[in-house]
Amino acid sequence: MSEALEVQLSTHSDRFDTSDESWLDQEGELLAALRGEVTVRRELVAAPGQKGLVEGIILALGSAGAFKAAVDCLRAWLGRDRTRRIELAWTVDGREERFVLQGTAIPNEEFEKLAELLRAKAAGSS
Repeated sequence: MSEALEVQLSTHSDRFDTSDESWLDQEGELLAALRGEVTVRRELVAAPGQKGLVEGIILALGSAGAFKAAVDCLRAWLGRDRTRRIELAWTVDGREERFVLQGTAIPNEEFEKLAELLRAKAAGSS
C-alpha cells in the first residue's frame, strides 16, 4: 500500500445528544485511544444531506498494523456501551463507501469483514 487510506469517522449514540458533555467525553476517549495507534485529524468535510461543511474526524490508515490497531480501538469503545454506533466512510476511485458498526452487535466477524474491506480498498481492489 503506497498511500494511507483516509477514513472519515463519525460517532453516534441512541442515549446521548451529540452536544451532551458526557457524550463529548466518550468521543474524546475514543479519539485519544485512536491517536495512540493511528494518525487522527479533524477537518471540515461535507455532511450528507446538509448544506455547508461540518467538522469531521479523519483516520489515516497506512499499514496492516494501523488497520488492526484502529479496529481494536473501535471494538473496545463500542463494547462499553450498546447504544453506541460508529460510521466509517471513505472514497476510492471516486466512489464513496460506508460501513456502520453498532454497539448492540459486534461479533468478531464484523470487525474482520471491516478490516478486510478497508485493506482491499486501500490496495485498490474492489
